[in-house]
Amino acid sequence: MVDRQTDPSLQDLNRGMLVMAAALVVTGCVLGASGFALGAAAALGAGRRWYQRVDLPPHQIAKLKWEQARAAAGAGAGAWRDTELNTYSPRSRADGGT
Repeated sequence: MVDRQTDPSLQDLNRGMLVMAAALVVTGCVLGASGFALGAAAALGAGRRWYQRVDLPPHQIAKLKWEQARAAAGAGAGAWRDTELNTYSPRSRADGGT
């Protein structure tokens, strides 16, 4: 019988390729973190510039934005309901029922 080794060994690994893969992963992480930080800085800068242009204190801005969101949600729900009623008739009306 021939004695063959079937267990994996560290000698089977291409170390150069592993080092290059690790370097690319680290480079990608550094670039990703840099991009995230740059995007966050841009967003914060835009928020600060917007806040400087607004003549309202923060609690009034929050109240205004909440009221705008509620109005938009109500308008959207109303448009949804009106379109459904104008376009599709309920089955009770379509078959002449109640």
